Amino acid sequence: MRFPKDLLENEAVERYIRLKLLNFVIRPARNLEKAEAIAATESQIDHSLSVLYRKMLNVARLKSCYVPTAFGQMHYYDSAPGSSETPLVLLHGIGSSGQCFSVLGEMFRSKQRVIIPDLFHFSGFSQANNPVMTVTEHADSLIEFLESFSFSGPVHLCALSLGGWIAMKAAAAKPALFLSLVLLNSAGPQIRPLQLRDNLLYLSWKKFQTLYPGLMCASPYMGVPLLSSASKRSLYRILKHESVRNLVKSVRTEDFVDSSVARITCPVLVLWGREDKLLSARIPQYLAHNLSNCEARWVENCAHILCMEAPSNVFLDCCRFWKLDSTPDSWMAKVILKTFPVYPETPVEVESGPHGIFSRKA
Repeated sequence: MRFPKDLLENEAVERYIRLKLLNFVIRPARNLEKAEAIAATESQIDHSLSVLYRKMLNVARLKSCYVPTAFGQMHYYDSAPGSSETPLVLLHGIGSSGQCFSVLGEMFRSKQRVIIPDLFHFSGFSQANNPVMTVTEHADSLIEFLESFSFSGPVHLCALSLGGWIAMKAAAAKPALFLSLVLLNSAGPQIRPLQLRDNLLYLSWKKFQTLYPGLMCASPYMGVPLLSSASKRSLYRILKHESVRNLVKSVRTEDFVDSSVARITCPVLVLWGREDKLLSARIPQYLAHNLSNCEARWVENCAHILCMEAPSNVFLDCCRFWKLDSTPDSWMAKVILKTFPVYPETPVEVESGPHGIFSRKA
């Protein structure tokens, strides 16, 4: 493919490449000048790539499976389908799918069975019965999903963002299901909820451009032009999806975890990307103070999506927390540990006081 000389030194090259790509997907792409049409085509590309990636994960022994629940057919990836071995469960965040945990899933697969569910209504393959689900209903669906297996005991669960919120709701409702929780930049407490709502409901491309460094800032997603641009556009489409808007508009006061954190009895590890601009930095302090058995750590130079930005940190911290260090690492773990840096970590220090968010909730 040859580029016009005057395009090579300006931002128009990105649009030129995109239109050339569309030419091989929907013909004639040269007529797709409207942003809505381009976005729709990119969404089709996203879905096609997800289907292809699911096939690749099947080959890599993360098998695509379904289980029926009261909320619909829940899709998940399982490294040992049909086994009664207790798994490590990896739960994704808002708008995305279990595929965002695929690298960590491959890293953990040599140590223990891994299950990665797709939450309903987002970009995964789960098929919901209802058009909208609240956070509490998502927690109920997670409980039903876990109870549908014949595990030999409670599970370790690692969850990102909305997934952490759902996991805390589920752990408060059914403590016996959970051996431990690892929360990666988890939502849940009612801290600055209006700012989060407005960021997601009224998200424009211009606003997203300023928000993006607070979502993904670690290497290699920033600084590598094509990778940064691709991840940026994909994440924007995810957050703009109608399913995200529906969930945000459905949130009620009782969906937050403030009144239920005291019922979470299992050990909790909180990892928080220091540069996160989507959620308040007061949340890890709140969790460290209000959870009865909690270790909380800042991950420096990273933002919101830790499972993709800092897989080495998440893997090493989880292995330590879950006592999996003695099991040999997989080839994928060895590659990622050599490729991705281990970012500095510092403890989250909490200053308790007679007022504010750090008073324990009943």
